[in-house]
Amino acid sequence: MAGPLENLVVVDASQVMPGSIASMLLADHGADVIRVEPPQGTFFAHDLPRKSWERGKRSVTLDLAAPADRDTLRGLLATADVFIHSLGSADAAALGLDRAALELEFPALVTCALSAYGDDTPLAGRPYGESLAAAVLGTMAEKGTSHRPGPVYLGHPALHYGQAFLAVIDILALLRKRHENGLGEAVEVSLMDAMLAQSPMNSWWHPEGLSYIKKGDTAARDRFGRTRLVTGLFECGDGLYLQMHTGGLGGFKAAFDVLGFGDRIKAVQGAEMAIPLEDEEHHIARVEIYDAFLTQPRDYWVQAFQKVDVAVLPVLEPAEVLLDDQVEFVGQRIALPDEDFGTIYQAGPAVRFSETSPQTPTPAPRIGQHNGELPVMLARGKPQFVAGTQGKVRAPLEGLRVLDFSSFFACGYGGRLLSDLGADVIKVETPDGDQMRPLPSCFDAAQRGKRDVVLNLKSPEGLAAAHDLIAGADVVMHNLRPGKADKLGLGYAQLAALNPQLIYAFLPGYGSQGPKSKLKSFAPLVSGWTGLLYEGGGAGNPPTDGVFGNEDYNNGFLGAVAVLMAIEARYRTGKGQYLECPQLHSSLFTTAEHFLDADRKVVYGFRLDHEQMGFNALDRIYPTSDGHFVCICCRDDARFGALAAALGQPGLAQDARFADPAARSRHDAELRALLEAWFAGRTAAVAKAALDAAGAAAEIVREQGKTAWVDEVLLADWAEQSGRVIEHFNARFGHIREFAYFTELGRRYGGRKPSAPQLGEHSEEILREIGYDEDKIAALVAMTRKQPVAA
Repeated sequence: MAGPLENLVVVDASQVMPGSIASMLLADHGADVIRVEPPQGTFFAHDLPRKSWERGKRSVTLDLAAPADRDTLRGLLATADVFIHSLGSADAAALGLDRAALELEFPALVTCALSAYGDDTPLAGRPYGESLAAAVLGTMAEKGTSHRPGPVYLGHPALHYGQAFLAVIDILALLRKRHENGLGEAVEVSLMDAMLAQSPMNSWWHPEGLSYIKKGDTAARDRFGRTRLVTGLFECGDGLYLQMHTGGLGGFKAAFDVLGFGDRIKAVQGAEMAIPLEDEEHHIARVEIYDAFLTQPRDYWVQAFQKVDVAVLPVLEPAEVLLDDQVEFVGQRIALPDEDFGTIYQAGPAVRFSETSPQTPTPAPRIGQHNGELPVMLARGKPQFVAGTQGKVRAPLEGLRVLDFSSFFACGYGGRLLSDLGADVIKVETPDGDQMRPLPSCFDAAQRGKRDVVLNLKSPEGLAAAHDLIAGADVVMHNLRPGKADKLGLGYAQLAALNPQLIYAFLPGYGSQGPKSKLKSFAPLVSGWTGLLYEGGGAGNPPTDGVFGNEDYNNGFLGAVAVLMAIEARYRTGKGQYLECPQLHSSLFTTAEHFLDADRKVVYGFRLDHEQMGFNALDRIYPTSDGHFVCICCRDDARFGALAAALGQPGLAQDARFADPAARSRHDAELRALLEAWFAGRTAAVAKAALDAAGAAAEIVREQGKTAWVDEVLLADWAEQSGRVIEHFNARFGHIREFAYFTELGRRYGGRKPSAPQLGEHSEEILREIGYDEDKIAALVAMTRKQPVAA
């Protein structure tokens, strides 16, 4: 088979990067993606990331301003299951492609619009751009830099990938709803959604400021305060870098034993993070540790920590990890023929499926390469899909039951995203509880909206209860170390025998097999290993301490996508299956713009400049005369023309050096010099006013202050009224405000879901649902009672 999405037809007419990323994810896993491009391509069509982001698709060119070409687009939509676009509400209405028109003309079509901020926020109508959103939402101020004062341009496109993930989750959820209801639906996903969806781990409101991490610069050395946890970037004695994470039972003590501090760090029984650091321990963990790492080379530390089961990985450049033995073992490095490099090496499709394995994608097409196939495309009939048996549903995932056996964040976050869209997600915990329970905000971010049952899986009775739950479930998710599920009696073969239609989602760190499969995996180690810290560091700089976005969020996103892909395949085949979605794979996917050339040397798709100000002159932040910064995002022809007008040099748009995006890239240094001088002579407010007046896309960069934007949003009336924030008065830690729904689809159907559950809060009701009588329930509950643990 061609993948879990075989026979799905997707028309992608978006002109923003997340659209290309989203349709790549769909194409990689079997969808037939028709990429509708303007006659000369989008402004980023000639950039190197095209080699990844447009692979596996067919390209046709249409000018949507021309009535005949709009008719051709409509002909394609009549044969399609999914339509992705980036038109604003007014532009879509002017072209007859607005939500109401599409639902009337194509009732089975699922439509996803990609926007900047959505129509129901104070920023509605502001121009689209990842850098612009990062500027105005404060993301550029979140990470400090040692190179200069001020905000930092995002070297890793986390908002682009986040928006793409959310778009695909909503698309697949609506396809599931279509199976049951027979109708398609439209949804909007914004860059703001993507930012909020990558914020809840560290951001909530509590009246006493309760959090497991200090506010401010999230790369600061003391960000974990007194929490018995170390995770961060360390320079070693040979000038190379690694990241370490002390999570897991005994990890903190084991790490400091290796570092030579064993006699000064006490041993803690049970969850180490629940016991605060004492004064001397705090000084060791936040100060002395850095000098300790300088005493040995990186390879020494990596081997020493891995020997005692402490999570550690080297920090590499993007795509360099494609040469690793684990990537080789799992077949994640693929070779594609390329017109420019002869051969390029990329990461393959991110999810492994046992029954619907995707094929190696074809190379990215030339712009309009498949125009000659348009008559055949238009001749296809209306989309066909299998009708479900559940009956009408309101929420897209209503009626699906997901059992979450995971601990820590990533896998649990994937389950939370499914819960947001209507699935009944049950967290199954052992009597000791998830090790992340002591961490305020972090645990709640991954577990909001779920129910909770406690079972002693090491007892025959507890395992039998788990099996009875699984017999009636649609999905099982876990991130147990490879082999542990089988030992517990929760392996795929064991559970598939109980429930042949079961979808079994395994989200390990590195894979179920291979040389690194048994290593611990914690964010942000895999992110650093796959190149994100060098992305954020900038050309010629050492890796940065941290970037916005990491594999915990990304693997949660991809895990939800993978489950929904398997559900889509189950409607077609009637079968469940095993799927594997490691953190390694999700991190490779979110650095897909980089690759190796024929000599297996790293090729950056985009490269943040040395000053950490931008990718190029037209997508960059500039200092102004009053010490502030303004961000511009003006790479396409229309925006560049507006920028030229704002500069008082409208002739630049007709200058042959700047005639199109490719020409402007060749003459980037000239544009940068011109723009630096212009901004240096104006205050931020004056520059912004001139740019706005001309219609040039720009924002004043929000700088670090007393309150971060995400913290302000948690208290904003509009955020609560729109369903982005919810207030609870009786949560695990009392009165809190937390992020609720990350997309319009969740806000449309999610209702008022509760905060994270108490340990075993729903055990009795869940056991009743599977037919257990009160005596049996009481016996099972009694088996799980131990000394009190943290809520």
